[in-house]
Amino acid sequence: MKNTNRTGDGFTPLLRLSFCFIVGACLGQVLARLYPDAAAPELRQSLTDYYRNRESVTFDASLTLVTLRTWFRGPLLAYLWGFTSLGVPLSLLTATAYGFLLSFSVGCFAAAFGWDGILLSAAAMGIRVLITLPCFFLLSLTSMERAAWLFRLTSARGPHREARPNRRVCVALCAAVLMAGAALDLTVTPRLLRLTLDWLTSPARTGFP
Repeated sequence: MKNTNRTGDGFTPLLRLSFCFIVGACLGQVLARLYPDAAAPELRQSLTDYYRNRESVTFDASLTLVTLRTWFRGPLLAYLWGFTSLGVPLSLLTATAYGFLLSFSVGCFAAAFGWDGILLSAAAMGIRVLITLPCFFLLSLTSMERAAWLFRLTSARGPHREARPNRRVCVALCAAVLMAGAALDLTVTPRLLRLTLDWLTSPARTGFP
């Protein structure tokens, strides 16, 4: 009976994170539907410029830094919440914001390009989401565990010599995966986006000779 409770307690943070992420995703869809033209013109112009200059796009230091910032800002924030006793509610709020931003981005693509926007968003963000999302959840869970330990320690609610949660292996693994994913994103995502744009604008698909 005691082991069952521990198993249930272990799933509780994951359920809370998932619930907050889903709430944020729903809010993102609602806002994207309420204001469908909020970012559509800028998004259309950005993709139009990218398509016209797709052959001249090159890798440079600024593009690399932007990619690393995009990949690490969510997981890094999730990791940092483990250093404060308020890390549990902050992690939940961050999961809500993460779900909101992701869902709103997909909604903006759909508002700008219709159903084709779903394909474009998958090409532009698919690799990043598939890799960063599990890392974000793993780091959030370890931070929530450590933040709960800090809260018990500072409030004298836990054992005086309760062991500090060890998350070094998880952090090192997530950092390595994120670095590899960012490199993959830099090399593969532009090709995926160009292929998707070429397919969506091809005469065979549009019906024009």
